[in-house]
Amino acid sequence: MPDSVQEQVHRLRSLRIAAGLTIEELAVRSGVSPRTIGGIERHRIRRPHHATLRALGSALGLDMVDAVRLHPAGGQVAGVTGLPGVTPHFTGRRDDLAWLTAHLGHRSAAVQLIGLPGVGKTAVAVQAATLLADRFPDGVRFLGPVGDATAGTIARRMLPTCETSTGPDTTVVRAYRDLVRHRRMLILLDGVRDRRQVEPLLPPDAAAVTLITGGQPLAGLPVADRRLVPPLPPADARAALTAMLDGAVAEPAVAELAGCCGGLPLALRVTANRLLTRPQWTAQWLIDRLTRADRILDALVAGDLSVRDAFERAYAGLPARARHAVRLLPRLAGPPPAGAGFLDLAERGWLTAGRDHRYEPHPLVRAFARVAPGT
Repeated sequence: MPDSVQEQVHRLRSLRIAAGLTIEELAVRSGVSPRTIGGIERHRIRRPHHATLRALGSALGLDMVDAVRLHPAGGQVAGVTGLPGVTPHFTGRRDDLAWLTAHLGHRSAAVQLIGLPGVGKTAVAVQAATLLADRFPDGVRFLGPVGDATAGTIARRMLPTCETSTGPDTTVVRAYRDLVRHRRMLILLDGVRDRRQVEPLLPPDAAAVTLITGGQPLAGLPVADRRLVPPLPPADARAALTAMLDGAVAEPAVAELAGCCGGLPLALRVTANRLLTRPQWTAQWLIDRLTRADRILDALVAGDLSVRDAFERAYAGLPARARHAVRLLPRLAGPPPAGAGFLDLAERGWLTAGRDHRYEPHPLVRAFARVAPGT
């Protein structure tokens, strides 16, 4: 299998998590065994059968070409390519979708969604891209998760069959910029960590629109073109969890469970998964653990979906002063002050503005601060 294809096959785990699925849930949807899925994700199965990839791609909502290759198609053909399926039980987000509807394709060449780990940035972006695909006659592309990829690597994912794709990074980036200057398309760059990954790919005269998700605000984008995706409000969190549980838990317990999750979609998904896959556990048993600051992160794990892991990955990418501010949270008697590190956290959604120029940590941020590396 060529290296580029092998690299993209190993995106399976990221695409699965973006869709909010555990290995077991993807196995049920696709008919592929959990052992095979795990083997592909852990690089133990390096040449999966095409039929296996088709089944997995179909279960993830990819088109037929991507279902075989699990990477964005080469060439510049119109259509929706590589976009994961809309998250099951997607709920609310009217304000976020309205903001994206207003910004995508009207006055902005690039916009960014930022927010807490697990808050659903990718889900909102995919929902918007799906709803607005008709605005982009030259197609929609999903490139991600970007991770640590350079601008040159990202450009090659977009142009894998282009004659310049084997040349130096400067050449392939130039070809990418030429493409987005002349094509009316929407490009979703998911999981961007650093402005240097994307700034070379954003010519000011682009006809294409780039939608970026990530935990770090990109300094090169105007503040007006960035949106902080908040946790779900209580009513939407209850509605989402009710849909996920499909009547398996009484409404009062659902409301309490949703409150424990602080409106974080990843936490809601994990909570539903734990109750649905472990019928011997009662809702009250889980509530007792979710209401304890020293147990909540241990309880919010289902298979390889883990709120703590998501926070640890995001924490590692924070500026040093923001990481220091996280470690200070357990020692503060009251709300955090408006210091530089706390301002960084507020800009990323880890804290919300309160009274007297002070901030309030999200409940799961406060729980994570107790166990953050270096605490």
